Amino acid sequence: MNGKARIQSILNGERCDVPPLMPIVHTALARVQAVLLGRYFTDACVMADVIMSGYREFGFDGVQLTMGVAGEAEALGADVEQPPDGAPLVKSHPLRDPACLDRLRECDVAGGGRMPLYHEAVARVVEQIGNEVFVLSTLRGPLNIASQLRGVEDVLIDMIDDPEGVERILDFTTDVAIQCSRASLAAGAHGLMFGEATCSPNFISPAMYRQIVHPRHVRLVAELRRMGVQCVGLHVCGNILPILDDLIATGADLLDVDYQVPASQALERAAGRVTLRGNLDPVGDLFKATPESVREKTRSLVGQTAGQRWILSSGCDIPPGTSRENLAALRP
Repeated sequence: MNGKARIQSILNGERCDVPPLMPIVHTALARVQAVLLGRYFTDACVMADVIMSGYREFGFDGVQLTMGVAGEAEALGADVEQPPDGAPLVKSHPLRDPACLDRLRECDVAGGGRMPLYHEAVARVVEQIGNEVFVLSTLRGPLNIASQLRGVEDVLIDMIDDPEGVERILDFTTDVAIQCSRASLAAGAHGLMFGEATCSPNFISPAMYRQIVHPRHVRLVAELRRMGVQCVGLHVCGNILPILDDLIATGADLLDVDYQVPASQALERAAGRVTLRGNLDPVGDLFKATPESVREKTRSLVGQTAGQRWILSSGCDIPPGTSRENLAALRP
C-alpha cells in the first residue's frame, strides 16, 4: 500500500499494512530545508516544494498544507504583517465594528489575499505526488475565522454579552469556510481540515460550543458532503473529551486529538464512529526530544492504538526548529 491508500483505508474503517503517519507539520519542514517562512508563505512554488521535499525525505503517508490563521481574514481585508521568518499576523480586524459585516459580504474571499496562492500550492502538490500520498488542505472553521475578523477577546466576550450578534457573524463565517472549501476541492485536495482552536473547552464552555458553534459545524460538514468532499476533519486543541461526542455528531470523518487527551480514552469514547489522529506532544515529545525518545513515544502510541481507526501524528502543529532527526524518527 502507498501512503494515500493507507490513509483512505483508515478513514474507511479498514485495516492497512502499517500504521499510517500524517503529522501536523508544514512550517517545520521549511525550517529543516533552510527556507525562510516569509518565502514559504508568499510563494506557491516554494510552499509546494517544501511539502513535497518533506514527504520524499520522511516518507509520510499524508501531507498537510496551511496558510496559517490569517488566510481568510486577509482575503476579507484584514491588514496582515508577514515577518521575514514567521507566520502571517493579523494587525487589524475588519469586524472590530460589527456593523461592517454587510460590507464584508461583498468580498470574494476565495480570490482575495493569498488564498489563490495557497490553492495553487495545494494543486501543485496534488499534481506531483497526489497519487502516492494523501493531501490534506487546512482552512479555518467558522469560530476561528470570526476570531481573526473581530479579535479573539472580543468574540469570546460577545459570546456572553451578545450571543445573537456572534451567531450572525458565525453564519457569515460559515459561508466563508464553504467558499474556501470549494477552492480547495477544485485544487484537488483529498481532504479538508478546519482549524477551530477557539472551540476548545480551554476557551469556551461545552455548553457554548453546543449552542452557538455546533449547528454551524453541522451545516458546514453537510454542505461539503453535497460538494463531494470525501474527508472533512476538525482540529480543536486541548482536552476535547467534554465535546468529543458533539464533534463526532457534526458528521466529520477525522478528528485531531491533542496530547492532553489519553489515546485510550479518546478511542473508548469514539467507539469506532470516527477516525482519530494524534497525539504526540509537539514540544515535549518532538521539539525538545531526542530521536531515541521520539521512537519510544511513537512505538508506545502504536501499541495503544493498534487495530483502531487512528492516524499517527502530533497532537498539534510541530514547531519550526524541530530537528530533521526527530522528524525522521516518527516512522516507527
